[in-house]
Formats: sequence, C-alpha cells, structure tokens
Amino acid sequence: MPTLETMTLEVRDRVARITFTCPESLNSLTAQALDDLEAAIGAAEADPEARVLVIGGTGRAFTVGLDLALLDEAFADPAVWERTANRLASLTLRLERLSMPVIAAVNGLARAGGFELLLACDLVLIADSARIADAHAEFGVIPAGGSTARLPRIVGRQRAREIFLTGRWIDAAEAVDLGIALEAVPAAELDAAADALAARLARQSRACMAAMKRQLNAADGLPVAEAVTPEIEEFISYTTHPDSDGQEGFRAYRENRPPAWA
Repeated sequence: MPTLETMTLEVRDRVARITFTCPESLNSLTAQALDDLEAAIGAAEADPEARVLVIGGTGRAFTVGLDLALLDEAFADPAVWERTANRLASLTLRLERLSMPVIAAVNGLARAGGFELLLACDLVLIADSARIADAHAEFGVIPAGGSTARLPRIVGRQRAREIFLTGRWIDAAEAVDLGIALEAVPAAELDAAADALAARLARQSRACMAAMKRQLNAADGLPVAEAVTPEIEEFISYTTHPDSDGQEGFRAYRENRPPAWA
C-alpha cells in the first residue's frame, strides 16, 4: 500500500475504498492530494483482489476541488496551471478507463474539481443532504477536468449549458432526476448503500466488467451503426480467449455450478 497523507486506501471483501481525510479544508485537492489520489488509484488497480473502487469523503465535503494555495500558485505561474489542469484531466480519464467499476459516494459538497471527479465515476450515490455544482462561472473560471465533454452526455446539451453558465448548486434529488447520480439516500445510510452496491458488483468478474466498460466508453457519443463495430471487436477479443472469464462463465452455467473467476 502507498503512503498517503490526504486520504486512506483499504481493500476489503474485494472492494477498494479511497476516502478523502482532510475535512478541515473540505477535502480540497492540494498538489499532495493529487499525488495521493494518483497513487491510490494505481494501487487499487494493481491489487488482484479488488474488483470495485469506492471513492468518498469525510466531514461536510466529498471534495470542493483545487486547494486555494494551489490556485494561488497557478494564477501566479501559467506553468503550474498547465501542469495542474493536465493532472486533473488525466486523473478523471484514468477513473473513467479504470479496469473496474468506480462508485462515487458523495457525502457532502462536491464543487469544481470535485464535480469533475464524480462525473468520471461509473456510478454515483449521493447523500440527501449533499449539494454539487460546477461553480467555475461564479469565479470567472472555466473547467479543465473533462466536465464540458461529460456533462452534456449525461444531462443533455441545453441543461449542461445552464449548469455551467449559472454555476448554481444542485441538490441530491435534482442530481438523481438529471441522471448525474443513481440514487439519493439519507446521509447516515450512504456508506451502507455504497457497500451494498459495491458488494453486488464485487461478485462479478473483474475482467468482464473491464471489457464492458471498454465497450461503453468506445460507444459513447457514436451513432449506433458506428458503435456496433467496437462493441463486436471487444466481444470477440474477450469471449474467444480460451482462458477468459466469458469461457468460464459459460462452462459454469452449463455445468450448473458457480463460476470461478480469475
């Protein structure tokens, strides 16, 4: 396990859990936090026992995005801005492409970079007291973590523009209505809800879920006639491999036994 200063990582019952642990700063993303998040994601992906990743926060926030001290540096030095923006975008892409499902358990405020992180997760559970926002427009800033590409695909072109241009806050119920979140639950039940969803996913084949994520990512935004091609290519590559979990899953079904995933 890597040594982390701003978050924890544990792997238990085939579920990796990353938890931001700087509630006094609303779990803002310092340079150290970006280092830690990159290391934690890498360690989770490298752990053969992990089949699902859950990301959550402590205190009043999931994460409110880039830390003020880091922003001070960035506004004073364009090189810092370029490096930081590229790191944030790279982290969201890594979450999106991770070889396991990623669940965001949004316990509280998620703003700016925190909003961008949750948009890159596969599934979002949100506490009924939580609020989320892009919020960049309020400060005369614009996004850099991929949200202008992701949000319109989730909520539609016009609604996404309204959310970005106004910078307004979205409550948990609206986040579910818009499709940004899967479900809103009482704050006291958020961890249990995330555990239950993660446990269900952890019963599945990691290789199968990784292949399915590749299919979904490849098809995203394409017309159906074009999206079918990468779907079939992934299907053939995955299913016809003699040692694939697809082969094992079919044998187990035919032999009326539980599958033994790799």
